Amino acid sequence: SWNNNHYVHLTGASGQPVFCRPESRFMPTREQLLPLLPGARLLCLNSPLNPAGTTIESDLLLGICEAVLAENEGRERRGERPLYLMYDHIYWMLTFGGTVHITPPQLVAETARYTVFVDGISKAFAATGLRVGFAVGPSDVIARMSAILGHMGAWAPRPEQVATVGLLDDGPGMHEWSREFRRGIESRLTLLHRGLQALKVLGLPVESVAPQGAIYLTARFHPFGRRTPEGVLLQTNEQVRRYLLETAAFAAVPFQAFGAIDEDGWFRLSVGAVGEADIEAALPRLQAALEVLA
Repeated sequence: SWNNNHYVHLTGASGQPVFCRPESRFMPTREQLLPLLPGARLLCLNSPLNPAGTTIESDLLLGICEAVLAENEGRERRGERPLYLMYDHIYWMLTFGGTVHITPPQLVAETARYTVFVDGISKAFAATGLRVGFAVGPSDVIARMSAILGHMGAWAPRPEQVATVGLLDDGPGMHEWSREFRRGIESRLTLLHRGLQALKVLGLPVESVAPQGAIYLTARFHPFGRRTPEGVLLQTNEQVRRYLLETAAFAAVPFQAFGAIDEDGWFRLSVGAVGEADIEAALPRLQAALEVLA
């Protein structure tokens, strides 16, 4: 999840990033996590994923759930504190095509004892300025979370909370909004993905991962080793980002902004504030910018 590095710092914890690859749609695997579980107190998963716009597959999540249960069974025998699983699924209402959102307790009921769900209205209801969120989990954990929040002095104003309750109580209205909102996002993401795939067919250094959820598309721009018309040699993600922005008015966020370390050309593209006309106008500019590289 985004900003976990800051939460680690604020709590004085010891963070252990897990660097994921496109082969697993930028999701962690059971094999990656197994050596990290002993001694860990919280495992953070995010699906649909920011920044990748991908979702975790059932078999992958099942393996992780089984590993968490096995770890906790051993801890229970030894009288140790359990490992909890924070499941950040704030984009769960924004899934596309045949993608079905899944959760740990759906796959393995016993994980409900250890799962803390994090959700909110800012994404699925386009309410980014309100920041009304909520959590669901084991009663003892939620009680302690509530106690901490009660002494922080910073939370969503009560009118926003009351309005959110009214929204969530209106099932038909909520789902009607969601259906139309999701249709628009999926249309824009699909248009952008197809446009990038067309550039790839032309032999340009572009890749993209088919969108599954959220409002993001994962794209790879890898013109490394080529020079701009001004003679600048493109060697890093930041150089590529700046070139695309200044030459094509095309904004892309390097995965380094989300904790990645490799200079391999992966970027997050967002369709949250653009329309189809904007995307159609941007693709020729992007093509022209890539074609003039030498």
